[in-house]
Amino acid sequence: MNWRPLLDAVLDMIYPRMDCILCGQPLEKDAVQGICSSCLEFLPFIREPRCSVCGKPLEETDRTEETERRYCPDCRRYPHDFDQALSVFEFSLSIRELIHRYKYGKEFSLSRTFGFFLSELLQESGWQTDEIVPVPLHKNRLRSRGFNQSALLGDSISGHLGIPCMDQVLIRNVDTKTQTGFNRQQRADNLKNAFIVKNPGPIRGRNILLIDDVYTTGATADSCSRVLRQAGAKGIHVLTIATGRNV
Repeated sequence: MNWRPLLDAVLDMIYPRMDCILCGQPLEKDAVQGICSSCLEFLPFIREPRCSVCGKPLEETDRTEETERRYCPDCRRYPHDFDQALSVFEFSLSIRELIHRYKYGKEFSLSRTFGFFLSELLQESGWQTDEIVPVPLHKNRLRSRGFNQSALLGDSISGHLGIPCMDQVLIRNVDTKTQTGFNRQQRADNLKNAFIVKNPGPIRGRNILLIDDVYTTGATADSCSRVLRQAGAKGIHVLTIATGRNV
């Protein structure tokens, strides 16, 4: 077990952050999760209208008049293996930088910042959630990075809402290439047979919340959702930090 994230979390509670994680200015007493009021006001939260399936932000013209549902161009063309997805933020430069600091700069405290906003969005969603399942890393990637960013997010949401996080159920058994630069089909091909369910018992007949950091084409969410359904999951919803029209 890697104790570094836990140690950092404890130290962060003993010595709380005094400056804004975005602009570096001193924090007000009522600052939200290490973000000053000025930066909070300009964070790119995704609001309506957004795609009724994948949650990407939309223009008003994308609304389907007959059903009052909204679909992005991708979700009109391609089906998904999950029920619905939502993301907190648009994938702006500031959010991309924060995610990069979290994943590669090992600023573990950001898992609690992101986890707070993910928990808020989950409560707003109205989804029924029995268990949280983080998107897993392959053991080689986990060894080199030192932690699974999605698992820490799942643990944070679990701490906020009391929903159990099952981070040993879904396993990544293929050390796939990075998805960066791949198109939709290449992403899907790259993830073929990449995931397995190690122990289906805990998820059979349950409503699963799948957690990841970024939603791009949905290839990762689909690949994970497919094996979760085959293992008996009842419903699958996906929650990520960020997505965007052009991600």
